[in-house]
Amino acid sequence: MRVKTPLLTLSIAAALAQPSMAQEGFALEEIIVTAQKRAQSLQDVPVSVNVVSGENITENSIQNLDELSGIVPNLTITEGSQSTNIFIRGLGSGINQGFEQSVGMFIDGIYAGRDRQFRAPFLDVENVEVLRGPQGTLFGKNTIAGALNITTAKPTEEFEARATTTYEPERNEYTLEAVVSGPLSDDLGGRLALRQSEGDGYLDNTYSGREESSHVETVIRGTVVWDASEDLTLTAKLETGRYDVGGESNSLDQTGPWAPLFTDIDPDFDLNDPYSRSTNLVESSYNDNDSFTLTVDWQLGEYTLTAITGYSAYEYSDVQDVDFTPLEMLSQFQDQEFEQWSQEIRLTSPLGESFDFIAGVYWQTSTLEHHKRLASYLGSLQPALPAGPGGVFGGQYGILPSPLGGGLSGAIYTGAATNLRNSRVSDFEQDSDTVAVFAQGNWHISEQLHLTMGLRYTQERKEAERELYLSEYDSEVPFNPAHPLYPTLLTIQGGVFGAFAHEIEDDRTASDLSPSLKLAYDLNDETMIYASVSKAFKSGGFDEAGTSGDDPGEFVGQVAAPFDYEEEEALAFELGAKLRLLDGAATLNLAAFETRYEDLQVSAFIGDKFLVGNAAEATTRGLELDGNWRLTEGLTLSASMAYLDATYDSFENASCTYAQVAAFGGQGCTQDLSGESLAYAPEWSASVNLNHVTSLGETLELRSNLGLAYTDEQYLAQDLDSATLEDSYVLTNARIALSDMSDRWELALVGKNLTDEEVRTFANDVPLMAGAIFAYRLPPRSVAVQFSIRY
Repeated sequence: MRVKTPLLTLSIAAALAQPSMAQEGFALEEIIVTAQKRAQSLQDVPVSVNVVSGENITENSIQNLDELSGIVPNLTITEGSQSTNIFIRGLGSGINQGFEQSVGMFIDGIYAGRDRQFRAPFLDVENVEVLRGPQGTLFGKNTIAGALNITTAKPTEEFEARATTTYEPERNEYTLEAVVSGPLSDDLGGRLALRQSEGDGYLDNTYSGREESSHVETVIRGTVVWDASEDLTLTAKLETGRYDVGGESNSLDQTGPWAPLFTDIDPDFDLNDPYSRSTNLVESSYNDNDSFTLTVDWQLGEYTLTAITGYSAYEYSDVQDVDFTPLEMLSQFQDQEFEQWSQEIRLTSPLGESFDFIAGVYWQTSTLEHHKRLASYLGSLQPALPAGPGGVFGGQYGILPSPLGGGLSGAIYTGAATNLRNSRVSDFEQDSDTVAVFAQGNWHISEQLHLTMGLRYTQERKEAERELYLSEYDSEVPFNPAHPLYPTLLTIQGGVFGAFAHEIEDDRTASDLSPSLKLAYDLNDETMIYASVSKAFKSGGFDEAGTSGDDPGEFVGQVAAPFDYEEEEALAFELGAKLRLLDGAATLNLAAFETRYEDLQVSAFIGDKFLVGNAAEATTRGLELDGNWRLTEGLTLSASMAYLDATYDSFENASCTYAQVAAFGGQGCTQDLSGESLAYAPEWSASVNLNHVTSLGETLELRSNLGLAYTDEQYLAQDLDSATLEDSYVLTNARIALSDMSDRWELALVGKNLTDEEVRTFANDVPLMAGAIFAYRLPPRSVAVQFSIRY
């Protein structure tokens, strides 16, 4: 199974490469992209780009980023326990509130580096460009693995309106999308888009009896385009969104020796049902997002001066059961506020000369405030567990006596505080300022040979502070020295869960010069080959989740942990080709790549937290292929494939799995992952999509879409625990729609995961419970009814 789908895709590619046959009238529509900050044909851009149009998003019923990754090989987007993670070619960022993504997202030119900035679903999107590999020159900030370039729809010259409602009965989920667009005056156009969605979720919480994760979301976007003069155009976009969730989409995947305890507390607990969960805490997440974009395009003769001003802000409040069980053991409460301003000004020269260029400056400032409280209560375990050797964490249930080298588990193990309750409260604040200048020039050496040179200089400064203190359970009031447990808290070897009260602050400045060089050669009007080399970097930062200061002598037994982590650098090489075939009825794009990373930033789950550090070196190399073929007037085949070899060249201090910690005996365990695969790096991935349109009589039209997406086996955790190795799978999605010939209405059936594959997308250890694993999963099979009207 691991090779069948890639071989099928290669067979399709071979068919596309056969000699041209006359297919008049079957030519594919030209795809226009802005991957180089100017409108160009996809086939003329010397970059590995996968484009998903707004029409394809509708045909595939793509609702969010997770579903986008299902049709784009070498792109993985998953929901984790605290954030959404994006990986391209096996590279991405882990989980830590101090992290920004290694895959930069740009929405109408505005950078969005934090996952809550783009949690709103796709709404009225013109297209999505997936740029694979480092994009350090033109996109710059934190695009060391690639970039997602999203363009929303703009006002139309003629009035139009549409509304689409979708209902999925199994989850009682409905969605309404509405768009109104058209001229407001002779020189002013407007567009208003709305999305409202509610659903019960697809997991059954056997402890609470609730369907989770339920959601209610509302997104409203208004766009206005003003042609102030023949030479001046202003585009303003304002968007606001609310995304509220009840419960989480995770469940226990393995229980280790703990199943009897779980069933004692929740008799309905069922590990054999992947879509059931059992948690005692009422979980929730409330998210508010606001953004504003002003784009000014000013024609200065044949040149264009563009200024993009962006504002993005969000705030959220999360309540999570982070022991992932029916036990009252670990509860986490998080509140975060984020605000970002940015300004880009660039000058674009005209095309048609022997030399053209783009040059500009970029500035961004952001503020992050994160408040977290981890409440720990282990007294509830005491009546259910044996009191023999090992105390609460000993006996038949097999938790390590001291998985963190002491800590609360050690205290209970020695009988020092069998009913100790406490909360760990932390505040993290970070200010970041970035300035950059960039330029890219194209020298057309001849009609066939083109040399592109790019350079970006970036300087980024970050200031951060973190405060952590211990308080009573379910309280944020620091422990009073007169509290009877206060002496115990101070004397426990290793702190409480390895946490020590501390205050720490620091600042860091990073500067980088990111060059790129591309050489493209037009073999003829239908074929272009190219080679490129580029450098990119991702700035360092500060660890939000750290639980101790960086002074080894601050407390007895403290393991000092660095507050900051270093910059990440990449050197990338790529060879590619772009072909138009069969008289324009087909396209075929290929890219072979190798990227070498130094000081790779990784996030390791240790105990009850994700800690940040730098791996030594990693290399990703592989091959990507995608093509489109219009077989007949009404039948189009799209296929893509990727082969990936992503390994750590050197990573001698990786975090251990729980089994390794047990064998090692506790604190200080590391493993050598040199030569091993990166997480979220499937060796093969591929997708095949078939679109068909046919008329039914003189008034009706039938549209159908069938999509298959293959993903090879991959690890879902950075420590490469064998329990997190996910098997290969194929997802099947389909849509069939009936509409009138004038496209005034449409009635459709939308099926997702039709073969009901049980797929884990994220997995990791349950804190302090050896052998237990929790996981997030793709939704099971769903079939929805969709109705649209247009005017």
